[in-house]
Amino acid sequence: MPVYEQVKQALQDILAPELQALKAEIKRLDERVESLRNELLAEIRGVDERLKSTKTELLTEIRRVEGRVDALDEKFTGRLNALEEKFTERLNALDEKFTGRLDALNEKFEGLKHEVRTVLEIRERLAAVEARVGITRP
Repeated sequence: MPVYEQVKQALQDILAPELQALKAEIKRLDERVESLRNELLAEIRGVDERLKSTKTELLTEIRRVEGRVDALDEKFTGRLNALEEKFTERLNALDEKFTGRLDALNEKFEGLKHEVRTVLEIRERLAAVEARVGITRP
């Protein structure tokens, strides 16, 4: 057998079992990687489902809170409107009351003005009469 054939045979005898062992190991590792990939995908699906469930729960809670906020807003708006109406009524009542009193004071003032004019006219007439009669005042 020539040397080349002997070296070739020796390498095949030594390397062939090692190559077979490496192929078997690679196949086992490929299977393990595929198994881990499937496990990871299953975990991802599980996490995805939990996230969807949590999202649904959160949306439900948000809607519930929004409903409560809307109810409180309506209640607050109703109370605010009622207070505004009461305030407006009281303000209008005070306005009418003060307007009435101011009108009465204006009437009294006009009456007093008329009386003062009358008193001044009487005083002027009295002064004229006293001057004609010759009465002097100190």
